[in-house]
Parts: sequence; C-alpha cells; structure tokens
Amino acid sequence: MSEIRVDRWGVPVRAADGGAVGVLDQAIEDLVGLTGDPVGGAEAAIAADGELALARIFRAYLALYATTADGVAQAGQLLEPLGPADASPAASREAHHLAAARAWADGDWHAATRALRRALVANPRDLLALKIAQDLSFFLGDRRELRDLVARVLPAWPETDPAWGFVQGMYAFGLEENADYRAAEDAARRALARGPRDVWAVHALAHVFEMEGSLPEGVAFLTSSAPDWRDSYFAVHNWWHLGLYLLEQGRADDALALYDERVRAVSSTEWLDIVDAAALLWRLALYGTDVTTRAAALATDIRDLVGGAPTYIFNDWHAVMAFGLAGDHARAAQVVAANRDLTAPANRQAAERAGHGLLTAFSAFADGEPRTAVDLLLDLRSDAHAVGGSHAQRDIIDLTLIAAAARSGQAGLARALVTERVARKPPAEPSARALLAANGGDDTWLTW
Repeated sequence: MSEIRVDRWGVPVRAADGGAVGVLDQAIEDLVGLTGDPVGGAEAAIAADGELALARIFRAYLALYATTADGVAQAGQLLEPLGPADASPAASREAHHLAAARAWADGDWHAATRALRRALVANPRDLLALKIAQDLSFFLGDRRELRDLVARVLPAWPETDPAWGFVQGMYAFGLEENADYRAAEDAARRALARGPRDVWAVHALAHVFEMEGSLPEGVAFLTSSAPDWRDSYFAVHNWWHLGLYLLEQGRADDALALYDERVRAVSSTEWLDIVDAAALLWRLALYGTDVTTRAAALATDIRDLVGGAPTYIFNDWHAVMAFGLAGDHARAAQVVAANRDLTAPANRQAAERAGHGLLTAFSAFADGEPRTAVDLLLDLRSDAHAVGGSHAQRDIIDLTLIAAAARSGQAGLARALVTERVARKPPAEPSARALLAANGGDDTWLTW
C-alpha cells in the first residue's frame, strides 16, 4: 500500500516502494544533468512500483519532450490510468504534476507552466517541477520566466545542497536570456565549479560567449570542456554552439567539418538534433557554402516526421529550412500550409503571432524570393520569441534578413541592419560584412 515518503530533495512523494523512489530520483537527476538514461530510469521505477504515480507522469513528460504526435499519444496512454487531476493551489504534488502533464499533452503549454508554478510554490525544492517549468518556458519563448521561476526558489537551495549546482546552472541560463551576462557567467561558473559535467551550465556559459561575441573564448571553452559533456544526449547542441563561433570567425570549412563529424555524425531523428543540423546548414549557406547534398540527406531523414499534425512550430520552421536548402520547395510549402489551421492552443498562438510568417518567409527566401522574405521578417522579428528557442537560435532571423536585403538589392536597408547588428554586438562586424558580400552586397553599401 502506498504512503507518503520523501525524495532525495525532501519533497513528498506517494509510493509503496521506497527503492522505486530512489530509482525515480536518479532518473530525474539524469534529466536535470542531461546525462544517463532518464527514460530507462522512469520505466524501471514504474515496473518497481505500480502505485508510484509520479514515475508515470515523469515518463509522460519524457514522451512529450519529443514534440511529436507520437509522443503526445504515448503520454496520453501513460496518464490515462491516473484519473482526474486537481489543479487547485492546495493539491498534492502528484496532482500538480498530473495537471501539468495533461495540459502539455493537450497542447496548452501555458496551463502546464501554471500548474508547475503552483507545484513550486507548494514545494520549492521540487527539482522535477523546476526543470520541466524552465524547459516549457523555453519552448514558449518566455524569457522572463526562464529566469524568475528559478529566482523564486533560490533560497530553498543552499550551497551545501548536492543539487545546488544544477539550480545555479538553470539560473545562469535564465539570466543570460535576459541579457544579464555578467551575472549569468558568474552563476554558470559557480555551477561548473561544483560539477564540471553539468551540461546545462556549460550550455549557459556558451550562450554568454555567443551573445557577447567572445569567439576565441567560446571556442577555447567548448573545446577544453568537451570531455565533460561529449557523451551527453545534449552534446549535439553544444557542438552546434561551437559551429556558430567558427562560422562567425570566418572558419566556414571548420564549421562544415564539425557538422559532418559531430552535429550530424549520426542520422538522428530527434527534433533536438534536427533543429541544430538545419540551423547550422542554413547559416553556412547564408555565408556562401554549398550545403545542397547535406541538406538533401537531412531532408530525407526528416520526411516522415512532418507528415502528421503539427506539434511545435519551432520544429517545422527548421524543417522548412532543411527542405528549402535541399531544393524541395513543394515539401517546404506543404509544411507551411499544414501550419495555417492549428488547433493546439500554444502552437496556434505561436503561429498566429509570428510562426506562420517565419515559415513563409524562410520558404520564400529559399525559393528565390528575397523581397518577400524581407517584407515578412521586418514585420515579425519583434514577436519572433513567441515561437520559442533562445536568442542565439532566433538570431538566424536577423542573419536571413540581412542576406535577403542584400539579395534584393536594398542597399539602404542592408546598411541599416548591419549597423544595428554591430551596435548591439561590436565583434560581429567582420562576419556581418562577410554575410553582406556573400549575398551580393558590397562594402560601399555601408558608407554613410
């Protein structure tokens, strides 16, 4: 018979088997640390204790991370035996998480984050709620919550706590996305001093270097720290960050080799990896590298992923990049069309605010219509955070806009955009000039 126990962070959890709680704890820590086998751990906990509802909910969360229709269906099957959820402020821990998981599966990601915020008010040391809430805030493009949902629980995580470093790494990423780069770097380095294998903290510091244009420092950091994170299932994304540094340094050949040897060494069909591959290829193409063969291979790998109902427009935006680069404009147009009449609340709102325009603009750019891309991107880039992702990921919008202005012969606009970019990030001037030149522009355009 189940009873109230506590997990390794002192938070109540209802279970019949204390050993199963320990297995679940480790699986949760694996997710937070982006290491190990969270799925295997969740399934082992379910097998060990059929009354451990939080293990089923956790396994549903992991299915939902795939951001696919199949993942949504699997999550629904996992949650079905658990009965109705109570989302009231006084609900149990399991009830808050069940409400969050059901809302996520229903496509109402805002409701899911609200349930998790309630869970954190009730139990500030609920590490699972903190992790899922920050990731959903990232998917929603809610940069303030990326920072503040961690800030609200910081006092509950003293430096003596073994998980303190994980919380510092999460806080670092939230600070970075809110342009507080010195505080972000400090928090990330505190996390890494506690645990050099903290992949999320590595990732947060990589973002700081990217946003400040500290390219040599970024290359040195990711290269030297690679032994600590290269075995993580998140490693491709950190390699992608290294590719951005290399490309901005003018080292396109090295970035292309990194794509072959690290980013796409394995033909993964996980959206996490596909997004990085498509985004790096698109940037390489903007700077004049022929990526047609690689894009065709990537397009083949993802063809079956985009045939069903759209789940996350951020993914489909990157599918449009892959198909466009491969010259498969018909399939890119199909992805654009599929995102016109969405039903899931969060995805529909993102599409209406900016997502559908982004898909249309990138499809037009790839199909040789840069003026159309300019007109669309100028209007929507201020709202582009609605599709999710980080500032570094969405920077591809500004890069594409500069390229489109150059390709359509709009010299004055290209000059204004390059000037804006360099004012925001002075070290980006050489790469901005290179981008202009690669797309038919001229240095004389930058003369005032």
